[in-house]
Amino acid sequence: MSLPRALCAALLFALVAACPRQTEVKPTPQEEPPPEPAPPPPKPKPQKPPAKPPKVAQPAPEPPVVIVEDGIRLEYRPHAGRTVVEVTEPEGTQVQAFDGSALVADDTVPLAFDAQPDHYYRLVARFPSGSVRDKKVQARAGRLLSVRLQEAKEPQAMNDKDFRALRTELEHERGDTAKLALLRTATANSYFTTVQAASLIDRLVYREDKLAAIPILKDRILDRENAWQLYQHFTYREDKIKVQEMLER
Repeated sequence: MSLPRALCAALLFALVAACPRQTEVKPTPQEEPPPEPAPPPPKPKPQKPPAKPPKVAQPAPEPPVVIVEDGIRLEYRPHAGRTVVEVTEPEGTQVQAFDGSALVADDTVPLAFDAQPDHYYRLVARFPSGSVRDKKVQARAGRLLSVRLQEAKEPQAMNDKDFRALRTELEHERGDTAKLALLRTATANSYFTTVQAASLIDRLVYREDKLAAIPILKDRILDRENAWQLYQHFTYREDKIKVQEMLER
């Protein structure tokens, strides 16, 4: 290379070096806001419990049929198709069961026997006291018949308190017709002594009505052996004869 050309190149290099370099200014990147948090996932809807199967209505148990008559309690209950008769009370009583004239059971209470559906049986009970009761019962198809026996009680004459109340009612009734009606009501469920019956007859005024009281009272007098004393409460002889005839019927 020639000197002049070399000098020019060196000078050019010096000039270039002396010039300040422009630094490229890069724009400061702006900070981006942090991303918003993602919304929480939706809560799962509560699931409904599975529907319960519909209840099947159970048939109500058939209630027992209870009959009380003559102091004897009869109770019929379903018995899985079997027809049975049982005697449960009172314990120790000797009971015989008859189908017509045939003896089908003979034992002390409690006892039970298979029966024919819708058939009648005769029960003969001998209580420890020696008294006897005779009862006809019906077996029902597919039922258990429970029989509770009671010893027949001797009727009792009306007590003094009740008798005084009855006598007072008679005295307050107007007319013998009303008094006789009251006597019929009272004698339906009550018994009397001869003395009590005579006192009731004395509350009547007319002789015909006194005589009419005899048929009402005679079967409710317990001491029939003393009923002749009623004659004394009638004045006329023909009335006494009528009273005797009515009591002897």
